[in-house]
Amino acid sequence: MVKYIIKRLLLLIPILLGVSAIIFALKTVTPGDPARQILGNDATEEQVEAKRQELGLNDPVIVQYVRYIAGVVHGDFGTSYRTGEPVLSEIAPRLLTSAKITLGAVAIGAFLGILLGILSALKKYTWVDSVVLVISMFFQSVPEFVVALVLIMIFAVKLHVLPATGIDTPLGYIMPMLCVGLSSVAGYTRITRSSMLEVLGEDYIRTARAKGQTENNITYHHALRNAMIPVAQSVGTSLGNSIGGGMVLETVFGVPGVGKYIVDSITQRNYPSVLGGALIIAIALTVINLIVDISFVMIDPRLKTTIISGSARKKAKKAQAAA
Repeated sequence: MVKYIIKRLLLLIPILLGVSAIIFALKTVTPGDPARQILGNDATEEQVEAKRQELGLNDPVIVQYVRYIAGVVHGDFGTSYRTGEPVLSEIAPRLLTSAKITLGAVAIGAFLGILLGILSALKKYTWVDSVVLVISMFFQSVPEFVVALVLIMIFAVKLHVLPATGIDTPLGYIMPMLCVGLSSVAGYTRITRSSMLEVLGEDYIRTARAKGQTENNITYHHALRNAMIPVAQSVGTSLGNSIGGGMVLETVFGVPGVGKYIVDSITQRNYPSVLGGALIIAIALTVINLIVDISFVMIDPRLKTTIISGSARKKAKKAQAAA
């Protein structure tokens, strides 16, 4: 198990190198001059050239890339062109904000999706099943920014119960969480429904019915526990997707999260902030996926057996080759 964790952590290295290389490549073909963006249109060419020299923009791209990676290895994700502050210190509070919204959104999506999935499985092939599937697919089909605008229109403009933008109060988190959470309801519903239907058809469920146990006891004490393993895997995936996919919503709701920080940095040609934000998100996604995978082993011991047996097979092959 320890070797598995170390192997997954080592995979973080090519991921970060790939993300940084792609952004550096895009930077070279993106129109606009960061030095001109910083100094403004009134700056002279001499001033712009001096600023480019100061920022190291005149160096070859490979040199800039190697210099940046060397800084990341030492915990330096660059310095913002706009503020002169370390990117890591600017992103840290924003990452906490994005994490709060992500956790709340996943909780909302999982709660609604699991309830609808259980209801759909218990009422399979009835009008209730059809209504549940239509509702869940509706939220998946409608773009998140459209849902965001509708929520703002209803709760902020018409009812005046929630703020339209900002997170100055805890109420400001509700609409972003709800908007992101609703988009994942369909996935949770489908996974819960299919998993429940599969488990309800198992032999031990039929045995429980034959022994005279009630349907509620069978559903909640036997079927649901085993059906939640695929759902738990889906929750882990949603955590990663929500962190990386909240840029548009954070912009719409004016939330000072990592997504909005990256979007603002792109418009300002603030490449260290863009690159630092992307790398930190990549690190967060990798760590989350690792934690989720480890939790799967704790939930389902069969996965631990698979990992151990796989390691044992590799050792056996090496022994045979040595012999």
